[in-house]
Amino acid sequence: MVRVLAVVLLLAVAQLIPSCGDKGDDEADKPQVIGWVAEKRTRVTQTLPYLLVINQVEYGVPYEFYMVVGVGDLVKYDGTKWTIVRKARS
Repeated sequence: MVRVLAVVLLLAVAQLIPSCGDKGDDEADKPQVIGWVAEKRTRVTQTLPYLLVINQVEYGVPYEFYMVVGVGDLVKYDGTKWTIVRKARS
């Protein structure tokens, strides 16, 4: 019984102590997108008319990135810049 109580107490204390991977509130507020491009779309009425469908969600991207990325590419958005992590196999 004492061991069970000690384990429960240690779990409660572990939840209160921040982990090593905590990046702070600034990093948590930035949108992070990592996924495979399923589709490329364009729309005339959007502010960013060049869209990529990643994980069934549309994301507006700059024209320069839209022209170099392809369907099947693994892409990443860190909150400020889009990058291609891995190109799709041809």
